[in-house]
Amino acid sequence: MKQKFWGCVSMVLATVIWGFAFSAQSSGMAYMGPVTFTALRSVIAVFSLALLILILDLCRGKGVSFWGGLSSKEEKFFLLRGGLFCGLAITAASICQQWGLRYISAGKTGFLTALYIVIVPVLGIAFKRKTAFPLWLGVILALGGSYLLCGSVSGFGPGEMLVIGCAFLYSIHILVIDHYAPHCDCVRLSCMQFIVTTILSVLLSLSAGEVWSMEGICKGMKYLLFCGAGSSAVAFTLQMICQKYVHPAAASLLMSLESVFAVLGGYLFLGERLSLRELLGCAVILGAILISQIPVRRKKEVLQEVQH
Repeated sequence: MKQKFWGCVSMVLATVIWGFAFSAQSSGMAYMGPVTFTALRSVIAVFSLALLILILDLCRGKGVSFWGGLSSKEEKFFLLRGGLFCGLAITAASICQQWGLRYISAGKTGFLTALYIVIVPVLGIAFKRKTAFPLWLGVILALGGSYLLCGSVSGFGPGEMLVIGCAFLYSIHILVIDHYAPHCDCVRLSCMQFIVTTILSVLLSLSAGEVWSMEGICKGMKYLLFCGAGSSAVAFTLQMICQKYVHPAAASLLMSLESVFAVLGGYLFLGERLSLRELLGCAVILGAILISQIPVRRKKEVLQEVQH
């Protein structure tokens, strides 16, 4: 129970960072292309996580090791495979979201990205993950709250399709983490996924012909640092820690708080004001998250207690 509590806390902290990062992502693209932004924030994430791994290894007093004490080939291969699959999913999702932001508003992007809270439990059925009724109810309420918070969706163009693809890819990323994180060092797994993202996004940026301007990079550096060290390195590592102990559908609902903190960040940093509808959306999402945490006792457990 205590592990689940701290897992939920780590996910909420991650959503705070992700929510505030929305404005940084939009502002940073004023100085560079979307794939270039993804590549550079990933480079910063890799260095940040490598430094964290070094500090943790030194504090543990076991010596610095790339593998973190893993000895067998099977364990090492499992970590590498996890980093590869997580990296492929997060690379595709990040690039789709960055491209989508070029075509549609942040509000519409937030609503469409929030579709992963519906997609995760649906995909979870295919992986034989049981999802209780309170989680399904929470999913419905969270989707309605996201609608109230971010506004309606009218028409589907390239931007909408890109962000819907992003939501689907984020759902896959959540489920991939759910498979690998419980058996891996979360910091190393996160570092490896961003090594994959760095390599892929650099190659894609160069092949797409995006201009790498030193002047643009310098001007956008504060946004890159926040998104790279904060949103990518810290927040995604917190997500992996959370998913060691929390059901992926519940984790996705906690992640829906991202849109709440995105609005709060706009209010604090950009002077934006919340309408009554947006405040209601925040309240509905918070209610959905509380409902999703209601424990459900299955019939088998009740029968065992009756027999005793």
